[in-house]
Amino acid sequence: MKIMHVLKHAYENNGHVHMAVDLACAQADAGHQVTFASTRNSYEELLRRHGVRVVDVPEAVGLRAPLVSGWALLRLARDVRPQIVHAHMMSSAVLAHPVAKLTGAVLVTTMHNSFDRHSALMRLGKVVVAVSEAERTALLARGFPARSTVTVLNGPVASAREELREGREVRQMATPCVVSLSGLHARKAVGDIITAFGEALPHAPGWHLNIIGEGPDRERLEELVERSGLGASVHFIGSTPTPWGLLEQADVYASASLDEPFGLSVAEARAAGCAVVATAVGGIPEVLDHGRAGQLVPPSDPSAMAAVLRELMSDPAVLASWQARARDGLEALTVQRVQSDYDRVYRSVL
Repeated sequence: MKIMHVLKHAYENNGHVHMAVDLACAQADAGHQVTFASTRNSYEELLRRHGVRVVDVPEAVGLRAPLVSGWALLRLARDVRPQIVHAHMMSSAVLAHPVAKLTGAVLVTTMHNSFDRHSALMRLGKVVVAVSEAERTALLARGFPARSTVTVLNGPVASAREELREGREVRQMATPCVVSLSGLHARKAVGDIITAFGEALPHAPGWHLNIIGEGPDRERLEELVERSGLGASVHFIGSTPTPWGLLEQADVYASASLDEPFGLSVAEARAAGCAVVATAVGGIPEVLDHGRAGQLVPPSDPSAMAAVLRELMSDPAVLASWQARARDGLEALTVQRVQSDYDRVYRSVL
């Protein structure tokens, strides 16, 4: 099958990009002819290593930008002659729609963030893929047609991106520890994790909270840590394109997101063997097998998260039990399963 993925950019530390790179590599490994079209690609070497053709689509500026980028994409599609054009971002869907029409390809879109105000543009696809059942339910409630809105549950386990670990030094974190991994912005509610950890810490002195990620809220979160007197126990690690070595050092993973279509880092934490506590929003219950692989708490309720953390941090037997439960059933979250599911979606529309 000839498949062309289209993204506005392919920067690292972006969930949309991670999923598209994982899928493209797995599809090429499975024998498909795969092209990856984007601007500013952080994963070019990895993609090429797996046999993916990587093409830079120029990013024009000004009023003519869509015409310049669209024309470049059309020329590429006429050369590649893809059967499937797969768009992963809103602007990508807008550019890819006429290209697919003009070249006889079928446009598939993946909805990563239904809460985005421009997300209705993903309806340009002949089929819209939701990354969890919860995300599909949200789309149907907004009027997306049931017949052309399907679910392919995301899965980052056994990702080709793990090859990037080779030759990179892994920072040693303070342990035992709770870890969070996300962008530092309002939707991720990292402040709730800090508050919950502060409530649990007196019951388990010597534990640490390591916050992996960057974002506009970092300064505010650092101020919260200082006001709470947690400066010796809470550490800001910064962002990393290779989080697996850090997650493998962690005992507990915490996510306090207010909205989460899937939760890639929650799945990665499970694979690393962390006990998981996360808010029951969006697709996270599906990632945690509805509470069997990790503990779910209400959003915006640091005290509920603190109660779970307190038990995990103070009782080694409970901690070990939830770590074992996190590792069970990971085959449902592998990239290879995702690739197989997308094959079925593609075949259904060709």
